[in-house]
Amino acid sequence: MRLPARHPFGRGVATGAALAVLGLSGLAAVPAAAASFLPHRASYRLTLDASKPSGQLEDMSGRIEYEITGDACTGYDTVTRQESVASTGDGSPLRQAMTSKAWEDAEGKSYRFSSTSQDGDDTSKIEASVVRQGRDALKVTVVQPKDRTLELKGDILLPTEHVSQVLKAAAAGERVLQAKVYDGASDPAKVYDTLTVIGAPSTDETRVAGPAKPSLSGHTFYPVTVSYYDEGGFGGPPAYVMAISLYDNGVVGNLKIDYGKFAVLGAMSTFEALKPSEGCGK
Repeated sequence: MRLPARHPFGRGVATGAALAVLGLSGLAAVPAAAASFLPHRASYRLTLDASKPSGQLEDMSGRIEYEITGDACTGYDTVTRQESVASTGDGSPLRQAMTSKAWEDAEGKSYRFSSTSQDGDDTSKIEASVVRQGRDALKVTVVQPKDRTLELKGDILLPTEHVSQVLKAAAAGERVLQAKVYDGASDPAKVYDTLTVIGAPSTDETRVAGPAKPSLSGHTFYPVTVSYYDEGGFGGPPAYVMAISLYDNGVVGNLKIDYGKFAVLGAMSTFEALKPSEGCGK
């Protein structure tokens, strides 16, 4: 699953990036030492974290639907749909919806995506394709909202590639991973600096979300916390922090996204393992 990059509320409620999950801002190159991603479809119920006082929101509810298909031979297709309603106690509820579709080359060399966002009565669309130019640059060709070409400098990971690198680090016993990450679904020019902290591995089946038990029982998972910073912003507070249970096959269990002034909980509500592709030996 791609790690999300978009807060699930309307403008004026919070600053920061927008949710393109896991992923679930969707969470690529799959190293030989890492498990391939499990094709699956999952949904997550969003609620306001009542344990973190918020002066901004009285209530919030929503849903994320996420799907990943493909393999290390053909690349990975992801579809993310998100809807949320937030109440501030002042005026009408704030409604937001977003659909994001993406394909990423399994070697992290190319990526294309499109997203449609509805924020109240406003609708916006983004469509672009990305090609890696060496290790230190991405060429982004934007089709919507207007034609333009961007060159992003730096050793930048694509979304699913980022998840793969986190899993590779976890399997090697590493506990910290620092990386620049590009998603683009909310801003085709946006690059985040990220800091990932990886907890101890576990196979505790009592912690597996109920809908996924048949598919995830026996799999190792890691408590993973990813802090997203505006590029060059490591000296200040993160735009948001995401804590997830990340399984060795790329599935994300329950999650929490903390935006500083409030936090959102995502509980897995449905899960379906999809038939893997045949004939891929990677």
